[in-house]
Amino acid sequence: MASNDDPSARSGSVSPAVPHPSTSRRTREAVGDVLAHGTVDIGFQPVVDLVSQRTVGFEALARGPIGTELETPGALFDAARDAGRLDELDWLCQRSALRAALRAGLRAPSVLFVNVEADSSGFLPLDLRALYAEATAQMVVAVELTERALTRRPGALLGRVADMRALGCVLALDDVGGASDSLPMMAVLAPEVVRLDLAELAERPADDLAVVVDAVAAHAERAGATVLVERVETPEQARLASTLGARLAQGWLFGRRESLVSAPAPPAERQVQAAFHPDPRDTTPFQILAQECAVRRAGRTLLTGLGRHLEDQARAMGRNAIIVGAFTGDERFDADARRRYADLARDLAFCGVVGTEMPVEPAAGVRGGRLHAADPLAREWTVSVVSPHASATLTASAPGTGDGTYDYALTHDRELAAAATAALMARIAT
Repeated sequence: MASNDDPSARSGSVSPAVPHPSTSRRTREAVGDVLAHGTVDIGFQPVVDLVSQRTVGFEALARGPIGTELETPGALFDAARDAGRLDELDWLCQRSALRAALRAGLRAPSVLFVNVEADSSGFLPLDLRALYAEATAQMVVAVELTERALTRRPGALLGRVADMRALGCVLALDDVGGASDSLPMMAVLAPEVVRLDLAELAERPADDLAVVVDAVAAHAERAGATVLVERVETPEQARLASTLGARLAQGWLFGRRESLVSAPAPPAERQVQAAFHPDPRDTTPFQILAQECAVRRAGRTLLTGLGRHLEDQARAMGRNAIIVGAFTGDERFDADARRRYADLARDLAFCGVVGTEMPVEPAAGVRGGRLHAADPLAREWTVSVVSPHASATLTASAPGTGDGTYDYALTHDRELAAAATAALMARIAT
């Protein structure tokens, strides 16, 4: 996450990596020394409540050994990436951040923000998992991710989020609105905290800014999420942050990165509320909708028409929408379906399909996910659309009656449609 003290400062970064051929021996040795001796410096920048002006949490920010070529976070993490040791550096930074916050006595409802690299491997060593469990028992731990990562490795990211939530963490979505086509990802990831970069938003045209603010406000209202504005440097910017709907703020106006020896008294009110989210890998769209919606029976003609109607709705939303489909038989993702979904992929923020024999790219620009034959999702047909304001899911399952009809459910509830979409995207690995 960009910070006010160093644009590339971060608490950690995880990504599968192999040594880069051009990495010098000196750089590899320097990275090895950092890892061997644990010489990363963790600083904490305060996060304040704009209403009370009290500190309610901190973001952990990492730097390399002072006075060395790896002192800046960008140089440190780039070197570790080139040396093929990015995972190890990220684990070291996360351990250091959690231990420092625990030693300082940070207590709930105070929040500790810890960055996690979007292209993460998803693996956490047992000792780090234990540290997270210890920290979440004492304070609110918010892991930070960027929404744009969801379009690169959907399954890996959604799995990582589910694993971190199982450890007691909440999710903070960073740089929201940095790209206009990233806004629909808010619904799929369902963050408890939405972070806005004030400096970045200030450069956006007024119409674009309005779209971001409106989408964030809608998510915050529906999901009870907290809005945090970062890079606040003046009282005028603090007032602007409040105007944008933020409750929390971070920036030089409130304090720079420094050591945390003794944590301040916890705030009187909890500003970040945890919410329950099922693991999307363990459920299917039909299972999700059947618990909340009326299940009806219809023939294939009606269901095909409804599915095409949802595709048309998604197309009309353009870059503000994502669509994901599931096909009970891969033969049904025929030439006509491939053409339609390729057209959608050109217009939407994300377009994907899953099936038992689905290739990685079943049509131009379309992301494919291969299902195991034993996966209950392999017996469902689904079209799911999500955007900041209009969402819908149609899902059907053959009842086994042999009469050509299907049990189906249809919803326009954004939370249900987002959960159904997450269940589909969790099966798309790359």
